[in-house]
Amino acid sequence: MKKKSFKEFKDSLLGFKLPDLTLDINGLKRNSIPTSDRIPGACVKKTLPKVTLPEGKTIGLAYNKGNYQVVDKSDFITMGRKVWH
Repeated sequence: MKKKSFKEFKDSLLGFKLPDLTLDINGLKRNSIPTSDRIPGACVKKTLPKVTLPEGKTIGLAYNKGNYQVVDKSDFITMGRKVWH
């Protein structure tokens, strides 16, 4: 049996037929290919709550835990350090 070249081998592969994306699920002609940023259906955009901080406060990391804490702006520089008074 003669060994096939890579080109002959590649040309012999049948592969799979690509889906027909010119029609949508209802059989109507679509004007664009469906992508993940255009998902049909009723979708609600996620809204984030508005954060308001009291005057003189700021947000800092709670050490190495991944949380946040509200601290006074005057304590922001020394936050997480030992301070000897």
